[in-house]
Amino acid sequence: MPFKSKKQRKWMHANEPEMAKRWEKEYQKGGKAKGPSHKNGGIPIEVEGGEYIIKKDSVNEETEPILEKINKTGKFNYKGGGKIPVFDARNRTKRRK
Repeated sequence: MPFKSKKQRKWMHANEPEMAKRWEKEYQKGGKAKGPSHKNGGIPIEVEGGEYIIKKDSVNEETEPILEKINKTGKFNYKGGGKIPVFDARNRTKRRK
């Protein structure tokens, strides 16, 4: 949910209905958050039970397409079968289990 609280959601729908509708439509699909880092204020968000939050360090050029596919389709099939490599998000290298 793109609103900080139920009160803000109610206010936005009463005072800025088009913007509120657009926010709800855009954010329902999920995806990558855009905005400042925690150091610069972050992005205040509200999530609901069952949603996952992924650390910024875990998102990189190798993992982002996977996350986007899971978010869009609800599943991910690793092409070619076999074990999915585990990536170390800190140094972006493959680790062996």
